[in-house]
Amino acid sequence: TRRIGETLYPAGNCVLLPKGLGWPDDNARPGVGDPDDFGRNSIGYRDRDGRTHSRVYVVGKQQRYWVPNDDIDPFDPTVTGPRTDPKICLSCCRLKPLTDFPTNQHNRTEGNITRPRCSQCFTAESGGRGLTSKTRREYREQSGAPRKGDLWRCPVCRKVSIADVNVKIVVDHDHATRTPRGLLCESCNTGLGRFKNGEEFLEDAQAYLRNFDTER
Repeated sequence: TRRIGETLYPAGNCVLLPKGLGWPDDNARPGVGDPDDFGRNSIGYRDRDGRTHSRVYVVGKQQRYWVPNDDIDPFDPTVTGPRTDPKICLSCCRLKPLTDFPTNQHNRTEGNITRPRCSQCFTAESGGRGLTSKTRREYREQSGAPRKGDLWRCPVCRKVSIADVNVKIVVDHDHATRTPRGLLCESCNTGLGRFKNGEEFLEDAQAYLRNFDTER
């Protein structure tokens, strides 16, 4: 059987949680004590209906909460998208105005294209963890980086390219320690970032590919 991921809830179960308050599922008495604040306008999927509270899987927290029925609005996630206003943040999965998303690039025909993560999440996940221009420059000088126009092979994808002509070479770094690790083509550097630089994600990707190999 080919691996296509796992559908957790149908689109019809999607809800909007305007107040962003609820009691964790392990709380035996929802409505007693102070609720947790998981963020206004969070997107969730209704899991179980109750008389006063319903259990909702809050996507941004990847956790179930008991939420007052008065704070649950039906929501159609298909009406939103990458360029809609408002749109759903990829990380916190909250419905936010387009102005809350930093611009990623400018398209001549469609104008500004915003990032999939809101400014708050983008800053938390990547802001302040990059290398300074000085550090990148010094590392390239000390590591013997290829000069512009040199024929170069990326150590990850092994693609042979003309350095900084038809491929951009970047200094890869550890986000936790903010220290350089090596030189990669921009595509591979972005790819590692997409996999959160984690071995578990990369192992899952390998297992996925091996699944197709066995079917040939």
